[in-house]
Amino acid sequence: MNPILQRVKHSTVALALFDEGNSKRPFNIIGSGFCVHPRGIVVTCEHVLSGFMKKPLAQAISESGSSSSTSPTQVPIDTAVPYAVFFFPGHSSEELIAIPVRATMGMAKTDHDVGMIRLESHKAFQKGFPFLEIAPYAEIHEGDEIGTCGFPLGTYLYDQIGTITSSFTKGIISSIIPAHGVPLQYLKGFQLNLVATHGNSGGPVFRYDSGNVFGTLERGVVGRDGNLIQGLSVAAPIYPVFEHDTVKRMLNAPTGQLPVA
Repeated sequence: MNPILQRVKHSTVALALFDEGNSKRPFNIIGSGFCVHPRGIVVTCEHVLSGFMKKPLAQAISESGSSSSTSPTQVPIDTAVPYAVFFFPGHSSEELIAIPVRATMGMAKTDHDVGMIRLESHKAFQKGFPFLEIAPYAEIHEGDEIGTCGFPLGTYLYDQIGTITSSFTKGIISSIIPAHGVPLQYLKGFQLNLVATHGNSGGPVFRYDSGNVFGTLERGVVGRDGNLIQGLSVAAPIYPVFEHDTVKRMLNAPTGQLPVA
């Protein structure tokens, strides 16, 4: 495999609910994510994280009495435990290695559809988790060749064609939202000419020439008939999730807290 794509694939994870008592279907994939730090910081969409919450994020913030309009705050939440599942080839064509790693806390943005989880340490990654570098915003242009990696249709795809590992889709940046050249603080997202579907949410959107990531696959575009338009999708910018020393805060925060920015 192309070394760039191999790095992307190894760093892309399935975010899943884990059922240790079910040997035939031990986990249910909720969405995709990708590691951005060797100590196990995984970026995904806020709406993917909400799939694990027992209450919507806005409700949790309201009930805590916190406000996310100024500086970041920490909000205790009631949530199912997400697992990040890493996949690697086994020692034969019949073997696939799946390594589920438990999340210990999460972070979400309220003004962009992005968030993070922090993973606990794991003996399989004693030298650090595989991770992706962040592409400088100045290198991102309309027409650039890009790709995404993720888990379209989640575990349902396995039922259809027998694959459970992440898969790639290639495309271009159709437009920068709201306009090409907009300063970073006003960046809203990216329109992509790229095929994606349910389960791809939260996966990395990366430069094809480097593997460096600049966005998180957010959603498809719905036509007037209510159906998804194939080949049109939207990515949330990754840059806002790194504001306010977020990674440092994530690494040092107590287990079970949700920093909200």
